[in-house]
Amino acid sequence: MGWFEPSAMARNFDLSFLAPLLSSGDSPFPASLVERLKSFRILEQVGDAALRRLLGSSEWFGLPGGTQLPRDGDNNHAVFLVVTGSLGVFVEDQDGGKRQVATIPAGETVGEMSLLTGESHSALLVALRDTELLRISAKAFDGLITRHPRVMFNLLKIVVRRLRETTRGAQQRTRPKTFAMVPLQRGMPEFAAVRSMADALVKMGAKAAVLDSSASRESTEWFNRFEAEHDVVFYLGDQPDSSWTHLCLRQADRVMLIARSDEPEPLHPFERRFFQREMCATPELLLVHSKGQNGSGTPRHIEFRSDLFGSHHHIRTGNTEDIKRLARFVAGSAVNIVMAGGGARGFAHIGVLRALREAGVPFDCTGGTSMGGIIAAGVAMEWDVEEISERVRDSFVANRPLSDFTLPLIALFRGAKVSALLKKHFGDVMIEDLAKPYFCVSSDLTTGRDHVHRSGPLWRALRASVAVPGILPPVAEGGHLLVDGGVMNNLPVDVMAADARGPIIAVDVSGEIDLRCDDERYGERSVFSLIMQRMRGSPSIISILMRAGTVGSDSQRRQVRALADFIIEPPLTDISIRDWGAYERIIEQAYVYAMRDIEKNGVPLSDSWTAGPALSVNRTGHLQLPNEP
Repeated sequence: MGWFEPSAMARNFDLSFLAPLLSSGDSPFPASLVERLKSFRILEQVGDAALRRLLGSSEWFGLPGGTQLPRDGDNNHAVFLVVTGSLGVFVEDQDGGKRQVATIPAGETVGEMSLLTGESHSALLVALRDTELLRISAKAFDGLITRHPRVMFNLLKIVVRRLRETTRGAQQRTRPKTFAMVPLQRGMPEFAAVRSMADALVKMGAKAAVLDSSASRESTEWFNRFEAEHDVVFYLGDQPDSSWTHLCLRQADRVMLIARSDEPEPLHPFERRFFQREMCATPELLLVHSKGQNGSGTPRHIEFRSDLFGSHHHIRTGNTEDIKRLARFVAGSAVNIVMAGGGARGFAHIGVLRALREAGVPFDCTGGTSMGGIIAAGVAMEWDVEEISERVRDSFVANRPLSDFTLPLIALFRGAKVSALLKKHFGDVMIEDLAKPYFCVSSDLTTGRDHVHRSGPLWRALRASVAVPGILPPVAEGGHLLVDGGVMNNLPVDVMAADARGPIIAVDVSGEIDLRCDDERYGERSVFSLIMQRMRGSPSIISILMRAGTVGSDSQRRQVRALADFIIEPPLTDISIRDWGAYERIIEQAYVYAMRDIEKNGVPLSDSWTAGPALSVNRTGHLQLPNEP
């Protein structure tokens, strides 16, 4: 990305970005800054006089959006207070790229750990938008602690809180405050969906507002006050490269590019160079579909590339559910559901979906592995629970997909029936065309890593995700051999958590013990004895291979469960991975368990600005809040 280029990294502090405002004869800072400092946890219960002295020994400066904060020299052991805007924390990933791991919003601090440990920093700090910072040197901070020991107590509380979050595996899910909504094509009329989103957020209890070009002459201080008075501010751009749009980009925590799906010529990627200059995060794409347009397909003339768009959303004109779903993404309350693989045990997902649907839970983003990936794809296709149930019954109960035996040079079955059934139900749908964000996981035998499918033909991605080694042939893609996702990642909560904009519900149906045999000479006896053992229920080669396709990721599955906010794990007593005939019993058993789990642990609050779970759901489907009679 452009802002990591050497020219961007070498930029010095732009100290002229903010003009000092005199508030008294002995302070170059406005009185409002003292009030802002009172909201910092590290400065709790520190008097006004101490805050003014602190300002007198500190540097107040602006960091333009996309600029890296230098951490060399004296900055290596300085504390920075984020007064307005936000900083992104980036680390280098295994492929040498930069990955954002945290966001430091206004009101938070960074650098205090270096003062405690004396260690240098390995992460990069980049302004995600135009940001005001207060720099406190190590000497000034030592003086502050000496005069006011309360600051050290506050610092220790911050450190303990962060360590507790790390120990529990908690993720930092900071709600972005400002969104730049920028047209990707010229001549677009005012985007009515932006105001509809703001209205939806207001109904959720948020203070949301839209700013258009009529505010272009306002001062920086005015924008700061306006943002402080609201929970969410949409900066609505007018033209792709206007001065107002540039200001929108500089003010934004997140950027959403708006494009009409029926536009013949969108703005060419090379014309987006101003985005690289003004932005430091990959934008999201909003595809607007005209009223009456069938489907939610991504037009082929808009190139779907992860280096241009971090994610994309479909907005169908007149579809209020699309607006509500996008509002939940903005609010950080979108409901994400992840479904594990497990053969016939995966039928339990249908019972869990039914219980969640009756509880009023929306399904905003879905993903899964193997059977879980297939059922999650049905959710992304916007099939209701009944339709998902009928299609799964047709594919795995009525038609016996594992029946085309072949000479076992690659696998026991040809896989042609599985492919035909997947094509029958999912057709030529592309993953990027799905109305709701979706992914499924397969395992790459070539690289030894899991492979996340977010684009391309849906049926083929699912074919790879269910290709249990030895049972179905691998799927070849770009020279790589892809097999069942359960080999590497049977419950991909970690994949969902990387981009989650709200609570994660994990449905785990794999179980702890699935196969057993009491005969210590099992496999060593005669063919006749083995046939008799098989008739008495001993594991067959198919059962062994199917279990082997998931057992390798059991330890990983236990680790990623900590990333989920809600875990539903139907016990499925006496149900094996090949009990295809127990279809109705599996669904009903999972439904009953899920309803009890919901009554006990609640469900995510999705249409409320308040975070947390509803504690119970009564028989009418009404969500009962913690203090509600």
